[in-house]
This record gives sequence, C-alpha cells and structure tokens, in this order.
Amino acid sequence: MSTLQDAPSGATRVTVDTSDPIEACFAQGWSDGLPVVPPTTQRVQRMLAGRDPHVELGVIPPNGGVATREKVAASAVMAGCLPEYMPVLEAIVKAACEPAFNLAGIQPTTHVAAPIAIVSGPIVQRIGLNAGAGLFGPGNRANATIGRAFALVLWNLGGARPGISDMSQFGNPARYGCVIAERRDVGSWEPLQTTAGHPAEASAVTLFAGEAPKSVVASRWPEGILGTLADCMRTLAAANMHLQGQMLAILGPEHARALDDAGWTRQAAQVRLHELARRPVGDFRAVGTYGDEVWSRFWPDSVDMSDDGALVPVASRPQDILLCIAGGDVGRFSVCCPGWGSGSRACTVEIPEKE
Repeated sequence: MSTLQDAPSGATRVTVDTSDPIEACFAQGWSDGLPVVPPTTQRVQRMLAGRDPHVELGVIPPNGGVATREKVAASAVMAGCLPEYMPVLEAIVKAACEPAFNLAGIQPTTHVAAPIAIVSGPIVQRIGLNAGAGLFGPGNRANATIGRAFALVLWNLGGARPGISDMSQFGNPARYGCVIAERRDVGSWEPLQTTAGHPAEASAVTLFAGEAPKSVVASRWPEGILGTLADCMRTLAAANMHLQGQMLAILGPEHARALDDAGWTRQAAQVRLHELARRPVGDFRAVGTYGDEVWSRFWPDSVDMSDDGALVPVASRPQDILLCIAGGDVGRFSVCCPGWGSGSRACTVEIPEKE
C-alpha cells in the first residue's frame, strides 16, 4: 500500500507492506492516539481535487514543517474530511501561521490553551458545519474532521508531542480539534469577522487560543446576562485577569435575542462587560499568583497598583472581549473561554468562494 505523509523534516512517501494499514499508521507515529484513515496517494489526490499541491500555507512550529497544500490534504484524509472542507482547513492553517496568533508560543506552553476555530458565512450551511445544539461536542462530520485535521497538522508538521514539545501541564480536549460555527439567524449583530475588518457577507474563520468553554447560566434580562457573564470572566484562575489579552464569550440564542430585543449592540455589550468584569488589586495580592513586576507589564496604566481598592479589568479594551452567537435554541446558557493572556491574538482569515 502506497501512502503519503509528512515527517517533521519534510514530506516523504512511504510504502507500507502490511495487511493492517491502520496499525501501520500508528507505527509511523502519524496518529494522535486515535485511528486515522491511511493517507494513500490516491486519497490525497482526491482531497486536492485538482488544486495545486505545492502551495505553501505556512510553517508549523516548533519543528518548522512547511504546510504545503499536499501535506494539509494528507491530514484531511487521515481525519476523514471531504474535499469540500479543504478551504476551511486551509484558512485555519493560515490563521494559525499569522505572527499575532503566536503558534510558536501556544504549541509548547505549559498552559491549557488550544486553538478554537469559529467559522461564519455562507460556507457554514454549504458544508454542513454545526452552529447549533452541541456544537462543541460530537456528531457532526464537518466540525469533527476539520478540527482533527488541523490538530494532525500541528501533530505531524509541528511535532506537538505531549511532554516533549507540547508542554501543557494538563492538556485540553480541544487539542484533538475544535471547530465551531457562528449562527447568523439570531438577532441583528453582524458576524464576528466584521470586528476584524472583513465584510459581513464573506465566509471567514477566526482562530482564538483559549481554554475549554465554561458554562454560564443566567437570567433572560440584559443586565442579568451581562452581569453573570462578567462574574464568570473575572475569575482569578484565568490568565486574562493577570496578563490581560483577549477573552471569548459565546452567547446562546436566548441570551442573544434578549440583548438584541433590548437594543444592545455588540459594542455596547463589550463596553458593559468591560465595566463589570473587574477585580480589586487587593484580591490579586491576597492570592499572590504574580507580583508588581508582572502586573506593571500587562495591566493598563490607569490601574494604581499601590491602591488595593483599584479595579483591574479582564482586558485592556472592550473590543478585546470577543462576542459571537452560537448554540442550541433552548436553554438560558452562554459560555466563556478565557484566553492565553497577552501571548496570542485572535486572527481572522477569509475563506475564498473559489480559488
């Protein structure tokens, strides 16, 4: 059986003489611990669908493997993708390779942060991505396989091996892959990509480095929703309170409709959350996670560190609280995903309709 795959030092074609090709993939070290579809040359060619295999999408740290389209297609095959998923996967890879995303820091960090990809636009319905009930969970081929394909890119091209080059103390289930979609059928807010300057009608992916989602149960009135969400965001256990950076909040449809019906724009909600999600300096001194040397580097200049009553915001600016809408129609829940402090910025890449 002829297979195509990528070693950290570059691409290689391997002929495997075995009656069990899945076990052969395990033996080659191509698997993240779960079985993969053997990436035969024929399967990779079908995944490419006639597109140029030599296009370079970026370099994947820490091992520096070059993510050519052919290599990314091999990961897509292994994960079980369909060819129509490739434009989304390519956009995720490009976003990860943006300097501001800082994949070189995320791959080896001891923190639990993992890439979370949020897809929006016409491509969501076209390829059947789940933006509704259970979107962070199993059951949808597009979400599951695109997410895993990207994780296999990080695994095989970047060499992200736990305890060797991936030093996350506990890991994160999202490192198996985390791709969700944004709902556009709820409320009047424009899609998330518009906050990064991309047109509302485009398909796009926003990649955010964050922790696993924390459930937020709240009332159905705006101040109650925002107050409860802010209370979740301002935990001293999150890196954001100490190191600032961005935080992701995903509003469930019931909460999103309540805010929209009351006239709350995304910008107004961000400002209110920024006002509410704060802790006094004395709380930080009481736990001693960091000290003045670190806080002086990350906290806004407006915070008087000598005053234990001075309030520290969860983010330096309201726009650093990323807000989007997703999830099932029933339930008064939203979720909050703390970020990787100031070490990474969310990056958005448009998904071309045609190459």
